[in-house]
Order: sequence, then C-alpha cells, then structure tokens
Amino acid sequence: MTRRTDRGAVTVEAAFASLGLVALLAVLVAGIGLVLEQVQCVDAAAAIARQYARDDAAGVAEARTHVPRGGTVVVTTTITRVTVRVAVTAAILPGSPMTIDLSAESTAVLEPGASG
Repeated sequence: MTRRTDRGAVTVEAAFASLGLVALLAVLVAGIGLVLEQVQCVDAAAAIARQYARDDAAGVAEARTHVPRGGTVVVTTTITRVTVRVAVTAAILPGSPMTIDLSAESTAVLEPGASG
C-alpha cells in the first residue's frame, strides 16, 4: 500500500495566490491610470473654458497643452457662454486593444469685452 502525501501543496497554493495578487495589482494600477486621465480631461476642459471666456489666446494655447495625449477639444460658444469638451480614447491596460472613451465638459460665462 502506497501512502499519498500532500507535500508541496502549500507551495502550489502560494504560487497561485501570488499570481492572483499580481493580477489584482495590475487591474488596480490600470484603474488608477484611467482615473488620472479622466482628471486630466476635467482639468483641461475647465482651464480652456476659463481662458477662452477671458479672451486670452495665450492662456488657451497653454491650457491645451494639458489635454491628454490623443485627446480632442471641441469649443462651442453662444452669446453669453463657452462650452469646452475634452475627449480621449484610453487603453484600459497599456498596450492592450481594449479601450474606453473618457470625456469632460466645462462651461464658463464670457466676460464683458470677450469676443467669444
């Protein structure tokens, strides 16, 4: 009669647990990256709208440098306000074909004397 032993089982379980933790960490880091890119969209939209409302062309140009890479900016004006939408398609995981569309919109009231 041969006796079966569980020797080495803990090592295998620890290896699988380590792989699970690494995968969880990768997902968390990717999620944080997406949140940071969304925050960039929000900040850029607000800054562009604010500078556009002041009729500050240099300020608008500087604020556009804060748009995430590959992002688009759409400016819409009415008689009294300006609306700026910043959108970007971001990879969920770096180097992967899976993407998500992120966008932010900001509105500012045109200041007196601004051409809009």
